[in-house]
Amino acid sequence: MSKSFDTADRERASVGAVSEQFDWAETEPSMAVVETIAAATGRTPAEGTPIYESVDAEAIDTLFGSGNDSPDRRFSFTHEGLTVTVAGDGTVSARPAV
Repeated sequence: MSKSFDTADRERASVGAVSEQFDWAETEPSMAVVETIAAATGRTPAEGTPIYESVDAEAIDTLFGSGNDSPDRRFSFTHEGLTVTVAGDGTVSARPAV
């Protein structure tokens, strides 16, 4: 499920960590990453640094796209001071990097 960004998203961002659930059949994993980072930083997806500066977006789509949704599969990377984790069950989380 794709989400639009509203005031609640921006309020959650002040907490410092965001976890969202997506359906890979409806949302490309790379776009889910962009949306989750935007929620964690309190910005719109267009305002952030492109994820391709940190990770290969096509590789994320290949690893987690529809039909490749093994719940045990996980991938983490750092972007904009956040540790972003993508899971095979459709969960994308972003939290401040340690």
